[in-house]
Amino acid sequence: MSNRKSWLITLAGGTPISTGDSDGVDRAALQAGLDLALAAGAFGQRVTLVFAGGGMDLVTHTTDAEDPLYRLLGSAPFYDIDSVYVLDGVTPQTAFRNDLHVTAMSHNEWLAAAGEAHVVINY
Repeated sequence: MSNRKSWLITLAGGTPISTGDSDGVDRAALQAGLDLALAAGAFGQRVTLVFAGGGMDLVTHTTDAEDPLYRLLGSAPFYDIDSVYVLDGVTPQTAFRNDLHVTAMSHNEWLAAAGEAHVVINY
């Protein structure tokens, strides 16, 4: 019996709170979700990492490359997270970072992935 599970982790920036950034994105939620994704990958879990809402900044070229979360996400391939996804229609930005393989995912594809995953978590 294998302990390997499939995880669907969606990073959208959580519920806007007063400690978030100027756009109302909860950076602590993004940090926690990214930490969880990397930890799960490090322990051999299959991780599907999806970005939406405020989390989209981490996969675009518009973010400061020195931002700690942006840099941390760049390490995803070292944790066997080779592709990351963005929800279609979330933002008109199309200039994605070139150090990760970023693919669009429709809402229906996200629902299908959620139905197949053992663990579904949204941040």
